[in-house]
Amino acid sequence: MSDEGSRADRLRRRREQQRDQQADRSRGTDTGNSSEPSERDETDEPDETSPEDERTSVKDDRVGTYMYLPEDQRAELDFAYKELSLVYERAFGEELEKNRHFYPMLVEAGLERLDGLDGDDLRDRLKQLEE
Repeated sequence: MSDEGSRADRLRRRREQQRDQQADRSRGTDTGNSSEPSERDETDEPDETSPEDERTSVKDDRVGTYMYLPEDQRAELDFAYKELSLVYERAFGEELEKNRHFYPMLVEAGLERLDGLDGDDLRDRLKQLEE
């Protein structure tokens, strides 16, 4: 149990350190004097694909949202991501990130389809989900 607690403490300190470093970078005052080793290593170096790849973690600039989906719907969601990711990568040679790109695109498309539905339309959709 103490190992779990110390691991959680290390992760919490690391996240706080990353937030501080990000804030310093955004202000242009990267201090670089940290008592803990940096999270970045050779494997974290950005590829030469585009400047957008130098972004911070999705967790640093997005709000975590959790959903509970039926198992078959979750499987369909994963399958759709894999298909679209492959299409995108073949077309542009870049990865379609699930949390940064796919989920926001999926939610936006869903919101567009729901826009303008009346009560009867909503009830019909709910019935389809429950079948």
